[in-house]
Amino acid sequence: MIHLYPKPLSPLKWMGLCLFFIGFVVLSSKAQSVRPSFKMAPGQALQKIGPELAVLAIQQAPDNRSAAAKTLTRFPVNKSLLQIKGNQVVIQALAENNTEQLLIDLKALGLTYPAAYGRLVSGLIPIAALNKVATLKSLRAARPAYKPATKIGKATTQGDRAVYADSARKQQVVTGKGSKVGLLSDSFNSAGEAEKGVKSGDLPGKNNPNGYTTPVQVLLDEAPGWGTDEGRAMAEIVHDVAPGAQLAFYSADFGPASFAQGILDLQQAGCNIIVDDILYFDEPMFQDGIVAQAIDAVRKKGTTYFTAAGNQARDSYQAAYKPGGVAYFGSKSFMGPQKAHNAHNFAPTGKKKDVTQKIFIPVGTSLTISFQYSEPFYSVGDGSSKGAQSDLDIFLLTEDTTDVVTSSNYSNKGSDPVEILSFFNDGSYDSNYFNILIDKYEGASPSIIKYVLFKDDTDITIKEYNTASSTIYGHNNAAGAITTGAVFFLDTPAFGIEDPVAESFSSAGGTPILFDENGKVRNRLVRRKPEIMAPDGGSNTFFGNAFLDEFYFYGTSAAAPHAAAVAALMQEANGNNLTPDRVENTLQQTAQDMNDPGFDFETGYGLINAPKALNLVSTPRVREFNLVDADSRKTIKRLKEGDIINLTRLPTRNVFLYVRTGPTHVGSVLFDVNGDQKTESKVPYNYPGSTDNYFKITEGNYTITAVPYTQANGKGEKGVPLTLNFRAVEEKIIRFELYNVNNGSVVQELEEGDALNLANLPGSLNIRAVTNPIIVGSVQFSLNGKTTTENLNTYDLAGSSGQSIDFKPGNYTLSASIYPYEMARGSVGGSKTITFEVIDTATNPSHNTNGQLAVYPNPFPQKTKLQFSVPETGNATLTIYDLNGLPVAILHNGQAVAGKHYEYVLDGTSLPGGWYISLLVTNKNTYHQKLRLTKQN
Repeated sequence: MIHLYPKPLSPLKWMGLCLFFIGFVVLSSKAQSVRPSFKMAPGQALQKIGPELAVLAIQQAPDNRSAAAKTLTRFPVNKSLLQIKGNQVVIQALAENNTEQLLIDLKALGLTYPAAYGRLVSGLIPIAALNKVATLKSLRAARPAYKPATKIGKATTQGDRAVYADSARKQQVVTGKGSKVGLLSDSFNSAGEAEKGVKSGDLPGKNNPNGYTTPVQVLLDEAPGWGTDEGRAMAEIVHDVAPGAQLAFYSADFGPASFAQGILDLQQAGCNIIVDDILYFDEPMFQDGIVAQAIDAVRKKGTTYFTAAGNQARDSYQAAYKPGGVAYFGSKSFMGPQKAHNAHNFAPTGKKKDVTQKIFIPVGTSLTISFQYSEPFYSVGDGSSKGAQSDLDIFLLTEDTTDVVTSSNYSNKGSDPVEILSFFNDGSYDSNYFNILIDKYEGASPSIIKYVLFKDDTDITIKEYNTASSTIYGHNNAAGAITTGAVFFLDTPAFGIEDPVAESFSSAGGTPILFDENGKVRNRLVRRKPEIMAPDGGSNTFFGNAFLDEFYFYGTSAAAPHAAAVAALMQEANGNNLTPDRVENTLQQTAQDMNDPGFDFETGYGLINAPKALNLVSTPRVREFNLVDADSRKTIKRLKEGDIINLTRLPTRNVFLYVRTGPTHVGSVLFDVNGDQKTESKVPYNYPGSTDNYFKITEGNYTITAVPYTQANGKGEKGVPLTLNFRAVEEKIIRFELYNVNNGSVVQELEEGDALNLANLPGSLNIRAVTNPIIVGSVQFSLNGKTTTENLNTYDLAGSSGQSIDFKPGNYTLSASIYPYEMARGSVGGSKTITFEVIDTATNPSHNTNGQLAVYPNPFPQKTKLQFSVPETGNATLTIYDLNGLPVAILHNGQAVAGKHYEYVLDGTSLPGGWYISLLVTNKNTYHQKLRLTKQN
């Protein structure tokens, strides 16, 4: 797979020799006039897994003392495209008949990151198990899942301005809220630095300073150090343009089957928009492969899919296959002269036959070629396809054709018609000119052959017979994908260029679809690709080309997420009801035309324009409510669902409600505030309206609704309303609670004049101030002149970390005051002060001269203890009353001895939950305590 940002590839020289030795030393072959060919013979031990995996298996085998193995270890395996991760390699395996059985068999051999789609299984397999993989009866063939190509090229992308998304957000009052954008690339946090992007505000997450605190949902990621985190760079672009959209990520590095499954999983995770910048080199060119099919599947279910077009410009050769007959080449190669069975004739009709094509590859540059021909894929479809019925190979030769520098020659018959060739010019050749040779090894002649060139240097050029054909293929050519090309942000009207100019590398469309999903021949179909263009080259925090400590992200990998983010803005502007067809058609209709009038295969319908797109799909809607000071006309706060408004802290009780609408101007807004309806037809849209200056906000619950209309006085089209609830409260200390530090249970509510007998109380006590609202800035306590401050709820005098108050007998004055900020900063608000007495009859019985009534615990769920003593001997009655004054229990009725401790249990099992009064009546005094039974009625 390729990330469409050119990257240097490692050398592949002598790959052909490795393949030769597999065919010559490991496999049997018949003697012939020329040396044995590179082709692995059918029926041989490792033939099912192909030459590259076979070489890898032999080179890394624990016992490589055989002559064949010793010979093979002289030559490097093609590791530039193989995804080797530790002692494992990513493969894609084709099932013989039963895909499920193949998946089971591969898992038994150690397959990790498994995925199956259609007849293809992909994942990571231990290299040591490759020999056993080759013997599986459930396997038809396997090959490496080549490194996919990514289409790329403390920051805000300039692409935001290039498509006027910045002004569109202001005009429509949108952020992309309501959409979830799924991203598919190589990795997201392989480098472990995603949190830096969150803290800088470039990514959403818990520590985002701008309030976008929903973290990126990562469904599958590369292991540490395996990826470049290009997916994180894409996420930064989406977050710049649509900061209110949620994000999700899935690594597409584990083979095409995993890629396809990731698309389905992202939709299942709630993504209504998905974007990728990945291409596997061996995705079908003339047929919709499994990734394209997955895209079409999610689009049918309502997900809009964007894909990067690619960075291959028109670096492609496409032509009808023309038999050129037998040809000999490689006379100076290590294995001697080779024979092409029926080489393709590149020369135009009527010209002298030429079976090679000259290509220029400068020293220090590398290329990869995906070569395919017009036959169906075995790995695609319902199992009815027999796959390729011919076998073509591709070779790269020196300028004089006497040496083979690399080749790709899988046994394609009955499998997939694809060959992947890669090469790095290390300067060891006499010339920087080379030749491509394509051979039909066996089978019928295909009607079309095609290759696409992926290069890391613009100087690599096809020097003859260059057809400059289409380069968009695979899932980038899927019907369900919105394929996006690239325009450098400085080459846009927003930056002074009247007619936007496409990046020279942006891939061109026009690749024909010749087979249906199941490999049956269909009428030739050429899809209009790319559909749109979007900006690249913008800034991000870490990825791409570095210049003056800034990173600039180039390529269609950067363009596609810009388009996906604009789609999120469109969804919110519409009320999140847009279908994928509506998104695509709107982007095309409102794009600025480029190149030829109307559609063309280089720039599609042109550069997207966010304001025009949003205007075309927007519906009137209410975005937010604001509480405004009617005296100063300053906004007090933006209201959110469930807000608690602290009236004590308001600068005034004279307020009005102001709504922001999107678009910013609508015909009118109908308000309903607790049943009171008003209509406002003028900007700003306020309740109670332009004829009233304000309303007085009082304590209570509020339900407010605002409905926009396209015309004045609540007429015309009704837009998207907004309703929220909030509560207005007076700031105060509601009560003090004495509680047991050891178990957190409330002993009793502490009231004015209470007497606490330490003999009847737990040993560790603390006092809590219960506030309204529940959360305040801080509470400052004063107990007999000693102050403490508690910043976090719950607000406890001795702190909330297990400390307790060291009570001594005596008189106490307790006060608590609320402040708007931590550490008692700001102006003081609600306060409460009480006095109470503490005695201890256990250590000082004479202290019981004034008598006492205590309840513990209080509140109580079922049972509580009532304790009392009296100062003088005489008759006493202890009665429990409900709030209607009716007695519910008489606990004591008779003589009470002075100084004696009496204790009773009140069983509330048969009583309803609620408040009760305990009343102790003596000859001279009356004592009472409130009780609260907390059980459910």
